[in-house]
Amino acid sequence: MADAQASLLDQVRSGANRQLQVLAASGFLPLAPEDLIPLQVQFARGPDAELAGKASEALRQVDVRVAAPFLERQAGEDVLAFFALQASHPRLLETILRRRDVPRHLLVDLARRLPPDLQEILILRQDAILEEPQILSSLEANPQLSGYVQRRITEYRDHLLPRERTARPAPAPEGPLEEIDDETLEAALGAVKALPVEGEIEEKTGLSEGQIRMLPVPARLKLARGAPRLLRQFLLRDTNPQVACAALLFNNLSDQEIEHTASSRSVQQEVLDAIAKKREWIGRYPVMKALVQNPRTPLALAIKYVPRLAVRDLRDMAKDRNVPDAVRSLALRLYRIKQK
Repeated sequence: MADAQASLLDQVRSGANRQLQVLAASGFLPLAPEDLIPLQVQFARGPDAELAGKASEALRQVDVRVAAPFLERQAGEDVLAFFALQASHPRLLETILRRRDVPRHLLVDLARRLPPDLQEILILRQDAILEEPQILSSLEANPQLSGYVQRRITEYRDHLLPRERTARPAPAPEGPLEEIDDETLEAALGAVKALPVEGEIEEKTGLSEGQIRMLPVPARLKLARGAPRLLRQFLLRDTNPQVACAALLFNNLSDQEIEHTASSRSVQQEVLDAIAKKREWIGRYPVMKALVQNPRTPLALAIKYVPRLAVRDLRDMAKDRNVPDAVRSLALRLYRIKQK
């Protein structure tokens, strides 16, 4: 049977028998889908108007139950490109979207016209988006863009694709960040003591958190080194990432402090990045879990550690509306796999 099909395929390709070519283009030859469909695509894109018309019509009417398995596993780039352009059946488009090796330019083209349910499948292809960020721009050009996908695009641009931030205006520099001497520090402390007290008073400086925030950055940097517990709690929440990271890295924080900082929604993302980079910290399960659960953790970082969570925590995270959708979706998928 295989030999007979190979012989028939050779005859069609040779072009010696016009009738066989017409039958093949129309989908009437007894060939396996992996042989017939590429042949029809070749005819549909070829110069022969009659064969192109018959093949295009036949491919539009091809049984989805036949085409989808072929697109999923065996179809080459030419066939994928044809169906990406011509197909409208949701199952066929979904199959193309889920192919791990689908050419990225096809996803860029598809993104402009996908309905909302298929947009959600595409937006989960983080591997493809990292390789071809133009997918996000094409999605934004889609007149059917859903609110959910728009939110995910914003998340990706803020967290998964940090280079895109360069398009945004950079903050003005705060001036020199070198540390100051003790005399200058004392003068700075004295200057802010006249300001209104806001919150708890820190013993070493005699200042409240609000007053400490009014100190110049070099003064806060100096205070960050060797800071007592309450002072470093204030500085860990500092709006300047250099100050906050100094409070994290230049003090002996307890395990509880690291875990609390990893879960804090008041710290800068750079602090969470710094925690993840310290092997002895991220190696502690409560710290890793806190980072994943923290909505301020950069998306790519949170996703990296989701697979390490215990089954019970995956279940809980899959229901947690405070974490990004991508983290919740991944947690749910892994929970279903691990509980089996």
